[in-house]
Amino acid sequence: MAFDFSTLLSAELHDIKNQMQALLTVQEDLADELVGQNEYQKSLDKIQQHSKALNYKLIEMLSILKIQHQSFEPNEDEHWLIDTLKPIIHEFSSLYDMKFELDFDPEFNAFYDEQLLEIALHNVFMNANQAGAHAYILQVEEFDDGGWLINIKDDGPGFNDEQLNKGAFSPHGTKSGLGLYLIEQAIKAHKRNDKMGSITIQNNPDKGACIELIFP
Repeated sequence: MAFDFSTLLSAELHDIKNQMQALLTVQEDLADELVGQNEYQKSLDKIQQHSKALNYKLIEMLSILKIQHQSFEPNEDEHWLIDTLKPIIHEFSSLYDMKFELDFDPEFNAFYDEQLLEIALHNVFMNANQAGAHAYILQVEEFDDGGWLINIKDDGPGFNDEQLNKGAFSPHGTKSGLGLYLIEQAIKAHKRNDKMGSITIQNNPDKGACIELIFP
């Protein structure tokens, strides 16, 4: 029997991810305990910054591994969107002090691969954070044919002309370029009948970027 390196790598990365989440939780508890003790704040801030960078790299590696797995089939079960969003919002709110406005019915549910959507959302928020955004508005739209989308608006500087005019996203180039590629691949993995998921990007009329994750 051939050695399945990708399966071993995936299992190890998921185990590391679980340990990383536990570490981040302990760091949050420690930060709460050290409130007001300024002599420890500088060291704690450095630990949190390194942990955030490692956690993001880990998420990125898992994203690439899952997307590149040739035999991969998305596990499209029914989920409440609010349940998928809560841990991601908690992460970005606590670690990056970001603000979120959820402008949709909390009872909304749909069929999607939860891990793939988590990958897409994490990259959307991380890209926006790196660009300088501090707040998001999330909206949901349903279509008559059963499809739906998440519209995510931020208050950052928006996409540049090169990003807006690009026909397809590439895994090469800037960090945001890789993020957009991973978002697109995660959503494109969702298929129904002859339709495939997609993303659109544009700038808001007043300020910030807008990205739509469209599910068939």
